Amino acid sequence: MKIFALSFSFLLLGLLSDPQLKRSPLFALEPIIVSYQGPGIMNLPVGIAMQRGFFREQNLDVKLILTKTEVDRVALATGDIDFSLRGASIILGAIKGLPVRIIFVGTIKPFWALVVRSEVNSIKDLKGKVMGVSGMAGSHHGTTRLILKQHGLDPDKDVIFKVVGIGSRLPALLTRSMDGGLLEYGEAFRARKSGFKILLNAADDYYSLNWGVGVSLKKLREQPDQVKRLLKAMLKGMKYMRENRDVAIEAIMSWLKVDDREMAEGIHQLSINNFTKDGTVDEATLKLLVEEQLVELGVKIEKVSQVVDLTLVNQALKEVR
Repeated sequence: MKIFALSFSFLLLGLLSDPQLKRSPLFALEPIIVSYQGPGIMNLPVGIAMQRGFFREQNLDVKLILTKTEVDRVALATGDIDFSLRGASIILGAIKGLPVRIIFVGTIKPFWALVVRSEVNSIKDLKGKVMGVSGMAGSHHGTTRLILKQHGLDPDKDVIFKVVGIGSRLPALLTRSMDGGLLEYGEAFRARKSGFKILLNAADDYYSLNWGVGVSLKKLREQPDQVKRLLKAMLKGMKYMRENRDVAIEAIMSWLKVDDREMAEGIHQLSINNFTKDGTVDEATLKLLVEEQLVELGVKIEKVSQVVDLTLVNQALKEVR
C-alpha cells in the first residue's frame, strides 16, 4: 500500500509539473495588469506574445490597460498595476525616488517620425506652432524638445505644447488643432498619404528607451517567479517577431489596424532594428539610454542600477534558450 501511495505521489507530481496540463482549464491563470501607451509598433512583441499564447504558457492572464504618463509610475509603485511598459516613465519615477525599476530593455531608438503640415518646410518653421506630445513628461515630450533645441528653437518659448494621445494625432493635424508632432510610424504613413510631410525619422539620430518593462521593488522582491515568467513570454514574443517576418507584418496589420500590406512592410523595415535583441544592452548603451531620458531635467545619475536591474531577464534568457 505504501509503494502504491508513493508511486501515485510521483505520478501526481509529474502531472502537476507538465506544462501542457498547466495550460489546461484545471489551472486558473494568474491575472496581471500591464499598463502601456497603446497598441503602437513599439509594443508589437507584446501583441505577438498575446496572439501566440506565450503568456498563457507561463500561466499568466495579461490585461493591458491604457495609462497616462503622469500617473503610470505612481500606480506601479503603489501596486495598482503589476507591470508597466512605459520605459521612460519608470526611469523618471526611479530618479524621483519611487521604488520602481526597469527590468527589461525593449527598445534603444524611438519609433517616431516628425510629421508636419504641408506648409512647414523645416523645423525652424515650427516657431509659434502647436506641437502635439503624449504628456508633459516622458520620452515623447523629451525627444520633441531635444529635436527642437538641436535645430535652433527654444522649446519653452518658441512652440506651444498640447497633449495629444496615440491615435489622435492625425485627426488633430486634419482639424488644424496641432501643426506638428512625433507620430508613430503607422500614424506617420497615414499622415503622409493624407498630404502631410515627414521631416525626419527620430531613430536616425536619437536614442530612446520607449518600451521597457517596469516593476515595483516590492513585486521584484516578493514575486520573482511571476516576474521571470512574464519576462520569458516577452522574450519569446521578441524572438518570434525577429525570426518570422511574415508573422510580424501580419501582426502589424492587425495590431495597428493597417489594411495596406505595403505600408505594413514599410513600418516593419523602419522599426525592426529599433528593438533590442533580447531585452538587454551593454552597460555603456544602457547609461546612454538613461541619460537621454534625463537630459531635459538636468539630472545625472551615478549608477545605472538606480533605475535598471536586468538580473531576472538574464536568468530568464538562460532558461528559455
